[in-house]
Amino acid sequence: MQIRSVIKLGVVLSVVLFCIGIAFYGFARLSMADKENRVDIFEFVPKDCAGILETDNIDNFMHVFSQAAYSSQLDTLHRAGLMNDILSDLSRYSSAAAHGLSYQMNHVVISFHRPHTAMDVVAYFRIGKEGKHQLIEAVKGKHGADFVPKKETYRGKKIEIYPLSSTRYLSVYTTDGLVVVSYQKKLIEQVIDAVKDNNSLREDSVFTSIHHTQPASFITIYGRTPSVPFLGKESCHSWSEYDIHLNSEVFYLSGLMKEEQADCLDRMLQAVHTVPVVSESDSLLVVSGRERVDSCISKVIASPSHTLFDECVSNLSRDASYIMVADMEKVAAAPEQFASYLPPFFIRHADLFRSFILSIQFTEVNNRLSHIFVFTYKE
Repeated sequence: MQIRSVIKLGVVLSVVLFCIGIAFYGFARLSMADKENRVDIFEFVPKDCAGILETDNIDNFMHVFSQAAYSSQLDTLHRAGLMNDILSDLSRYSSAAAHGLSYQMNHVVISFHRPHTAMDVVAYFRIGKEGKHQLIEAVKGKHGADFVPKKETYRGKKIEIYPLSSTRYLSVYTTDGLVVVSYQKKLIEQVIDAVKDNNSLREDSVFTSIHHTQPASFITIYGRTPSVPFLGKESCHSWSEYDIHLNSEVFYLSGLMKEEQADCLDRMLQAVHTVPVVSESDSLLVVSGRERVDSCISKVIASPSHTLFDECVSNLSRDASYIMVADMEKVAAAPEQFASYLPPFFIRHADLFRSFILSIQFTEVNNRLSHIFVFTYKE
């Protein structure tokens, strides 16, 4: 799996919008019992999933995004099926629009599965059985009163299937403290298999080692993939973490990469060190090796004049093992030349990020490779 499968914002945010609607129509008003609070969602996630999105407050994330200087620019992502419905419909779900009521999104996990289409997702809500009723009532309000489920049994567990249209269905599985929904019944069956066969994501030692408790109001993506394509040549079983952060002029993804074999990090660092230096004024910079990175950043800082591109270079760590700074305008002009350096999603949709400078750095931290992807708005 490539990183495109877990960072397709259209897939992620379309499902998240559905979650927002459900949350603000009733989930957040429910008080969860102690038993429900103890549910480990990852004991239900199939072990072979391609990626995970986890959040405790998607409304906060979307509110910050809508206030950013680049939000109108990224609104053009509808050309790739991205964000189209989110920014236009967000106000109806916001706390301010809900007459000032203080609503709070419950803990939600979304898993992504092969073959990586918008339909291959599962959403997990840590709520009680009353919450399922609220969910169904919310969806009825959107899709009409003729929302009668078909009930099926799989391995002794009940699955309710609700028609959304003549071609789309919503499958719902409820257990103590958890409601699981998907557009595909087969994925709900895989969730039940994961529990019955003790073959959940909790059995993946690499994921378990990288997943950790987050501070309040977080949104994190976990991908079964290395940070960038050229690291994947080492064929190591790895997971990468991407914490999403936003402010008015910049958004960035930061986190760690964890590998199964002890020698994977050494091999990946060797791969990093073989990357040739590339330098094109105010448009592209690729440097590997700590000494070369330190020297390069020092020269830029010492320069008497600074462009925005230079500032992006200056803000990177001198201790990094690898840095790359690219004006996405240049990437959009010849995306195939960057196929080894950038996640495939950014290659395929480079024209949608023309207004940003992308900065990437890898740094070795406690026997792990940390990464940060920074998008700086140019206008």
